[in-house]
Formats: sequence, C-alpha cells, structure tokens
Amino acid sequence: MKKFIVSDLHGNGNIYDSIMAYLENIYKEEDVTLFINGDLIDRGEDSARMLIDVKDRITNNKSFPIVYLGGNHELMMYQDSLEIENGKWPERSIWQYYNGGNKTVDGLEKLVNLEEKFKIIDFISNLKIYHKFSEELNGKKIVLVHAACPKIVEDECKLKIKDNNKEIKKLLWTRDDPYDLIRTSIGNKDYFTIIGHTPLNTKYGYKYYKDENYLNIDGGCAGYVLGYSGYNHTPLTLLDSENNRLIILTFNNNNEIIYGNYFNGKSILMTEEELDKYRKYLNKDVKIKKYK
Repeated sequence: MKKFIVSDLHGNGNIYDSIMAYLENIYKEEDVTLFINGDLIDRGEDSARMLIDVKDRITNNKSFPIVYLGGNHELMMYQDSLEIENGKWPERSIWQYYNGGNKTVDGLEKLVNLEEKFKIIDFISNLKIYHKFSEELNGKKIVLVHAACPKIVEDECKLKIKDNNKEIKKLLWTRDDPYDLIRTSIGNKDYFTIIGHTPLNTKYGYKYYKDENYLNIDGGCAGYVLGYSGYNHTPLTLLDSENNRLIILTFNNNNEIIYGNYFNGKSILMTEEELDKYRKYLNKDVKIKKYK
C-alpha cells in the first residue's frame, strides 16, 4: 500500500483536483491511502466543495481511503460552530474575518442545507489530531501532526477536535517563533515529525529542520489562493519505508508534477527520467480553474 500525505490545501481546488485525479489513477494499479494533515479549508473559494467531497469520500467509502487530521482552521471552524444560532454562524468572528473562514461559511450556505451543515460540523468535531505511522525514517517512527508533535505519542491518537483543550491548541497552533506565547518544541526526539501550518515559499514546497528533526510540507496554498506571488509549489509526500526515505512530488497549479525529491534527512533531486515514472499517473483531462 502506498501512503501519501498532503497538508494545508486551504481551498485550493486546482491542487486538490489534480491530486485526487492522480491518486485515483494510481488506485487502478495498487492500493493507496491519502493523509490530509489539516487546514483543508478557509481562504480559497473551493473550501466548502473540497470539505464536502472529502466527507463524502470518507463516510461513503468512495475511491481510496482518506485519513483527515484536524488543523488549526478546523479547530476554529468547530469553535465558531458552538456559537451558531438559528442555523446562522456568528458574524465577523476572528475565524471568518481574519482567517478566511468566510469562504468556507459562504460556500456551505450555497451548497448544503441546514441538516447537512450540522452533519459536516459533527464530522469536523471528530477529526483526530495526529497519526503515528508504523513506517520509520532513519530508525525513528514517523508522526504526522499539523503544527507540533505531542510529548507523549500514543499508538492510537485519542485527541479529537471537539476536545478543544490546551494540548490540542499547542499541537495545532505552535510555530517556530520565540515570541509565540504558546511556543513549545515542534519536533520530538523520539520521532521524525511531519508538519504543515507555517506556509513556505520554497522551490520544492518543503523544508527540513535538522535540529528538531521535523519536516514542514506546507507549500503555501493559502498564499496562492490569496493572490500572493510565488506559492505555486505544493508537495505530495509518499512514505517509502522499503528504501528508508520519503518521495516528495511537487505539484503546481496547472496539474503538473514539476519536481521530485528523495528525502532521508537530505534531499536528492530526481532525474527527469525518474520523475516521468510518477508523472505517468497524471490525468490530462482534469480541468483546472485559473485563480485570478
């Protein structure tokens, strides 16, 4: 089974559609599982559509298995949902006004009825916070979490968005910033940690922090959908435990894989011949909507 990871798509329908079509083509030949590492929603116009589609795929067991972990934006959505009155979201909340939640709310208002809206909120409330893989990288188990690895990693995560406690806030909000009031260690010395949360504007869409042994795979979809320059490199990460490495495929917003890297603590760029082996799964029929 192939296990793929993507993080922080933030309503970017271009990348979402490309990755889903790509994995559906791989599924014809072998089993795949997609892990979504939080912040699927907010800021991008396709936030609600993507959320509805992921929920439908998971609840109805469509296509390939998906494991959807909560991010800080899913947490904010749940927190705002506690203030819903008469089916209406609170107006001008911090989530909607400052963090792009208005795109998700507006989309849901257009696409679903009140009953389905509450089903979606219940779905969000039950998202888990982290996942511990059996795969290893350089002798350490891999942990996937949105912003920071817990100090104690259980084999099966019991924390859910609806628990809404201080520990969850740390795991979903921490950044590598000494002035951050909830600053804590992002990595965990006993694990190799894969996170998102802090957008990168890097060539391949990821960055390795050797001192704390964690990999950030937030390629900056939020920046792209907001119209900032750059931010056109979204990594899709494949666990390759057989060869003790990750394979990181970099998508752009034109349904293309433009880079491929092998990573095991160091990055090795694939040759064009090697990369073409992965490009063969791309669905050329995917219609890409161009963001302004």
